[in-house]
Amino acid sequence: NFTFAPKSSEEQDEVKKIIECFRFHQAPERRAESHNLFLGLPAEFDIHYMYQPPVGEAYENPYYNKIATCVLNNVQTNYTPNGVRSHNDGSPVKITMALQFTEAEMITKDHVDIGY
Repeated sequence: NFTFAPKSSEEQDEVKKIIECFRFHQAPERRAESHNLFLGLPAEFDIHYMYQPPVGEAYENPYYNKIATCVLNNVQTNYTPNGVRSHNDGSPVKITMALQFTEAEMITKDHVDIGY
């Protein structure tokens, strides 16, 4: 879950791009060679829990389980989480976005043994 509260038109444009990017990669694509009878798979995501110590390089956090390659099932956006409010140009004051991912492979005991 993400909450956006853009304070300028530049920030609003960036938030819009972020939401559009996730929506684009969540959707399947039409296969041109099959006359649109079949759909291709949506994009895959590799998600990692990272840790940034106060000094030094960021690294994958060993205290959280690993996540197998995922597909994005659902993108939910709410442009009025606190009621209908907008800036002078009509852009929303606050936006929430929820992403729902599903791992693309079954997690077995062998996976759990290596940190999944």
